[in-house]
Amino acid sequence: MLKAVVSLYIAAVLSLVFAAVGIWRLRCEGFGCMGVGVAWFAWVVAFFVVLGVGLFARSKAAPVASLARTARVTWWLQLALGALAVAAWLSKSAA
Repeated sequence: MLKAVVSLYIAAVLSLVFAAVGIWRLRCEGFGCMGVGVAWFAWVVAFFVVLGVGLFARSKAAPVASLARTARVTWWLQLALGALAVAAWLSKSAA
C-alpha cells in the first residue's frame, strides 16, 4: 500500500510538471487571458492537493529507507517546482 502511495505521488508530481509546461505554452485567446488564468488557478489547487499527498507519503514512508528517500526527494522537487512557478509568475508580472 505504501509503495503505491509513493508511486502515485511521483506520478502526480510528474503530471504537475507536464501540466505547467503545457499551461506555460498556452496563448492568450482574448478577454484578458482569462482561460490561462483559470488553468493556472486549477494547477495551483492541484499543486497543494499533491503537496498534501506528498506530506502523507513522506511521513508514512519514514520506516522504509528506500521509500523515505524517494518520497523526500520528490517532495523537495515539488517544492522547487512551486518556487520556479512563483518566480516565473513574478518575473512575467513585473515585465
